[in-house]
Amino acid sequence: MNIKSLLLGSAAALAVVTGAQAADAVVAAEPEPMEYVKVCDAYGTGFFYIPGTETCLKIGGLFRYEKSYLKAEPAYLNGYYSHFSRARLEVEAKNDSDWGTVYSWLRLEGDQVDNGTNEVRFFYYFGIGGLEFGSFDNPWTRYFGYGGVTDWGGNYGFQSAQYISYTAEFGATKAWISLDNDANQTDSDLLMHDNHKYIPDVSGGVSTKFGDYTAYAGLGYDESLDSLAVKAKLSGQVGMFGFALLALYSDNFANRYFHYDGFSMIGGVSAKVTDSITLATDLQYYDDGMWHVISDVVWTAAPGFSVMLEGSYTKPKDEPADRLLMVRFERTF
Repeated sequence: MNIKSLLLGSAAALAVVTGAQAADAVVAAEPEPMEYVKVCDAYGTGFFYIPGTETCLKIGGLFRYEKSYLKAEPAYLNGYYSHFSRARLEVEAKNDSDWGTVYSWLRLEGDQVDNGTNEVRFFYYFGIGGLEFGSFDNPWTRYFGYGGVTDWGGNYGFQSAQYISYTAEFGATKAWISLDNDANQTDSDLLMHDNHKYIPDVSGGVSTKFGDYTAYAGLGYDESLDSLAVKAKLSGQVGMFGFALLALYSDNFANRYFHYDGFSMIGGVSAKVTDSITLATDLQYYDDGMWHVISDVVWTAAPGFSVMLEGSYTKPKDEPADRLLMVRFERTF
């Protein structure tokens, strides 16, 4: 047998074997199409659909570091330096229903002051339509847009507590009422009212938007003290300037809705001077002669990273003034 015959015979045998193997080969199944995360634009920026559901999810948070210098009385506070840091994680979920939007929000937050013990807290609220349950800044705080135009905003009756609220909207106008749990109040004035301490306080208000302006008005009743607080606000935008005017009154210094016995006024102006720099100032006056001014300069160095310089000056009547200077570095996402 010559070489040519050997090669032809080997090729024929290989073809037969290959054909037999091809007939018996295992065919791989077609891969199923992957379901990628889809953007949910129904509730604003940052939401995406949880795969396989109609629920939209948003995740965010911040990291913060502050350095402060306080010059104040008593003497041990004079020239006092302090450090403060904060980390925060937030999760928000929303979906539609026949009863309105079903929503929930959760914040996990931890603080540390001067290398001391960490304090960890969590806040939440959830609801359907206009009905809401929560343990966070209650409607008396949030629905007024907080205080003035600075980061601190003045003494505007801030409080965080458990609450049940209902909000009704009528076009550009909305009205709300809230039952606010006062079980955590520890002011000395409340000790004589323990039998009332677990009956909710009540707050309510109305707001309306017209063009670039919003007007607010509200009442807060501290049941434990049988005390009433009143708050009214006008805020808006005029070109590059923002403003806020806030009037507050309480008839008891321990009233949870405004810790002051009397009348106070806050006026604030902000200006976005460049795409990355914003200036803001709030001035607060009390009818006992005390006044307080606070100013911020915020530089947005990059998307999600900002630097803020804040200075404040508090002058009680016939007493030395307190001065505070603070610088903050913050990363948000």
